[in-house]
Amino acid sequence: MGLRYSIYIENPLSSPSSSYKSISDPLFHSQHRAQRNTCFITYGCRHCKTHLSSSFQIISRDYRGRTGTAYLMNKVVNVVEGKVEQRKMLTGDYLVCDILCHWCKRNVGWKYLQSSNDDQQYKEGKFILELKNICKCT
Repeated sequence: MGLRYSIYIENPLSSPSSSYKSISDPLFHSQHRAQRNTCFITYGCRHCKTHLSSSFQIISRDYRGRTGTAYLMNKVVNVVEGKVEQRKMLTGDYLVCDILCHWCKRNVGWKYLQSSNDDQQYKEGKFILELKNICKCT
């Protein structure tokens, strides 16, 4: 593919030194107990197929982005952060930045930087990947 700086995501069950097994967040593990027994999916940029995240990093599938359905993700790789801006959303005001595929520079979602609501602070540092901008990589 010719990608010089991309991080490729491997199935954590096939790689004993995977960083996915070292996640110590109890919320992450409780929400993903059922997922561990399902198939592993790598998600990539719809345009250039650069790996972005995996099914093991999904916190919630119940989000809406600008283009429709979106996933809240714990970890995303191979992205560049855009300019920081304040956005008004259904659950409150947030300080966010768009995330762009590092290879083709297309928008794939955004990162939550800060929440104005205390009950929404769990989103800080997490990512939204919009399904219309990503694909499943095989």
